[in-house]
Amino acid sequence: MKTEVEDLGGSQKKIICEIPSDEVQKEFDKQCKTLAREVEVRGFRKGKAPPSIIKRYFRQQIQQEVASQLVSSSLEEALKEHSLTPLGEPDIDAPAIEEEKDYSFSITLDVKPEIEIGDYEGIELEEEPTDVEEEELQKSLEELQKAHGDLKPIEEDRSIVEGDTALVDYNAFLDDEALPDHERKDVYMEITSSSVKEDVQEALLGAKVGDERKMDVDYPENYLDKKIAGKKVEYRLQVKKILVKELPKLDDEFAKDVGSYETLDALKDKLREEIGKEKKARSRRAIEESLLEVIVDRNAFEAPRSLVEARHAQMMKDARIHFLTKGLQMEEASEDYQKLEANLESLAERDLKKHLLIEAIAKKESIQVSDAEMEEKIKEIAEQHEQSLEKVKADIQKEENGLENFRSNLLRGKTLDFLLSKATIKDKGK
Repeated sequence: MKTEVEDLGGSQKKIICEIPSDEVQKEFDKQCKTLAREVEVRGFRKGKAPPSIIKRYFRQQIQQEVASQLVSSSLEEALKEHSLTPLGEPDIDAPAIEEEKDYSFSITLDVKPEIEIGDYEGIELEEEPTDVEEEELQKSLEELQKAHGDLKPIEEDRSIVEGDTALVDYNAFLDDEALPDHERKDVYMEITSSSVKEDVQEALLGAKVGDERKMDVDYPENYLDKKIAGKKVEYRLQVKKILVKELPKLDDEFAKDVGSYETLDALKDKLREEIGKEKKARSRRAIEESLLEVIVDRNAFEAPRSLVEARHAQMMKDARIHFLTKGLQMEEASEDYQKLEANLESLAERDLKKHLLIEAIAKKESIQVSDAEMEEKIKEIAEQHEQSLEKVKADIQKEENGLENFRSNLLRGKTLDFLLSKATIKDKGK
């Protein structure tokens, strides 16, 4: 077999293979014998039909098997001979194969790029402060208090004010024609800017029990329900009850009710700890991204197109699902779709470059994750989730390439720790 590799630019290669006729015939004979042992041909005992008969009855199947086997083995040999690491699925251009004739075909594929990594130390970064402010603690405490409050109907005769909760029924109309699919009963609406849309809040503020309020909603052209897509729908809301949330007193008894805390101060300490952990995690993610953005800009190389395309396709799929959950359909011909597609392609390429650069730096710095480190991390996860070590391991292994991906994630974290240790990090605002 003779192979030649053409450089198509970036990380894409084209492998041209030429297999002499004697090797082709040898594979034909081999596949013919294999098939003869497995099939039954009328007039012959199983395994006793001559090659000429087998080839006549199963010519197309034999040709496919021979071509498949030769392409597969040739690719394996070529990758080894030319020291190439393939990425993604190869594009195979293989014509029909014939007996006693030379066979030529080509394989186009992306290979892992050889990255000349450099200039990744001494990067200056700014870190968001992670101290827990008193206002943050108070807000968290109030949210917890609100979550444990009880809704009770108001006793006085008054209209809805901000902070109330309204129990409403509503109907929808398009050109005065009722839309039964959009009718809802006994819907609780908390009248705050964070809970309902501004137009809903404006419609209900000032209403009393028994009042009907109207509001218009303009639906976008790409709304899934084609009957109302691009139309103005009128909603009529009937107020059935006005309720207020009765909040529990913030004291030691409240702390005992919401968890195993003896005092309110103990609850505050726990909330402060959780807020601090979340702020540190957000700060860590942000500073990692800043670091990787700088490294990508400093180390130019072309990312493998097949992997960029695969990543881009997944991101577009996720975007479509996201819009579907909001009742919207992505119109491929629209300007917004094309803009999103271009933005996500750019993002997919940078994400892939970050991944490949981390791999390259880990290799250059001989950063590895040992089996002992894997075991220790799995043990840590088990303790955090109060699960057995065996269950956590089983959960990891049941995922596709579970252990390999787990090790890869640990290697990523370890490499980022190394890079951050080489960076100059300052507190933002100081």
